[in-house]
Amino acid sequence: MTKSWSAVILAGGLGSRLNPLTAKICKPMVPVGNKPMVDYAIDHLRYAGIKKIIIVVKHLGDKLRNLIQTTWDSKRLAEIGLEVLVPHVDSKGTADAVRKVSHLIDTDNFVVSMADIVTNLPIREFMEFHEKKNAQATVSMKRIEEMATKYGNTLLDSESRIIRFLEKPSSEEIYLSALTGGASDPLPIINTGIYCFKHDILKLINSSDFMDFGKEVFPYLLEHRYSLYGFVRNYYWLDVGNPTTYLWSNWDVLRLYGYPITPYGTRQGNEHIWYLNNEKPTVSHDNFVCFGSDNHFGDNSYIHELSVIGSHCQIGSNTHISRSVIWDNCKIGNNVQIEQSVIADGCTIGDNCVIRSNSIIGPNATISSGITLDAQTIKEDSTIH
Repeated sequence: MTKSWSAVILAGGLGSRLNPLTAKICKPMVPVGNKPMVDYAIDHLRYAGIKKIIIVVKHLGDKLRNLIQTTWDSKRLAEIGLEVLVPHVDSKGTADAVRKVSHLIDTDNFVVSMADIVTNLPIREFMEFHEKKNAQATVSMKRIEEMATKYGNTLLDSESRIIRFLEKPSSEEIYLSALTGGASDPLPIINTGIYCFKHDILKLINSSDFMDFGKEVFPYLLEHRYSLYGFVRNYYWLDVGNPTTYLWSNWDVLRLYGYPITPYGTRQGNEHIWYLNNEKPTVSHDNFVCFGSDNHFGDNSYIHELSVIGSHCQIGSNTHISRSVIWDNCKIGNNVQIEQSVIADGCTIGDNCVIRSNSIIGPNATISSGITLDAQTIKEDSTIH
């Protein structure tokens, strides 16, 4: 079955809501559990048996292409039988991006995925559902109870055929539409951004000026009675759209909420601990932590639960890091307290600092000794005295 499938990963996002974390890299390069989000998307598809993946890049495309080609070099790809193509596409939307790589899609069916979400959607089951329904298009979906009006809602019939879309409705609209539209459960059903298509859909996309799947292609398919289905299951899914959900995504992968999607490194037995290159850090630490390599720690420092430490970091003595994410090449002084915050690449934190409450430190920023930051965002390349 999987020989008839390929996949397109859309990796052109700016990640503006993640600033300043995306000041120097694009959103698909942002690390979660020390692994770039684009790698989660690749793993997700290859674990389902897909052997050809087309990654569409745009913003900072050369940086992203270099990252992918370094991580997924030709030797590694040959060993696992995977083909990865990384064309640069100047697209104006999700459907436009697929249109511009349509000549590379040579399978009966294909998946379109995103490089800026973390999920363990059962892709193989999703693909089999699509084939069983003989659908032109199938949309990944799940029911949610919280923040219902943040997302568009979808109504399905008893056969999982999509019968109506609602764009970010009110709670009252969700309930009333469920009562009048044939749905048996008033909980909203949201589109989680992964799609299955028949190859034939490319004819429609190439012969139209549609730019976006959600806003244009799917409503067209619905209006013209194409076979459009929703695949609704209970799975982990998180849109890593802002610094708060970014922290959540790191905590979630450490707790294996998205299994088999896991952090970089080798897991230590049954513990929720990952060491890159099996390099055990010279620091005391809790469970639910992840470490890169070539890090140096001073005496009496401690890494508390739900923390991620990148690579090539220098962390001083008597420093405590809790529920936080430290990227690569950071220098953190003595007697520092970091709680529920993110420190991006190349930052320098002086002695006796306190950084807490969702503080976000942009890349290459310098925080002088004795500074307390409480729920503050520091731009890239800044110096705080």
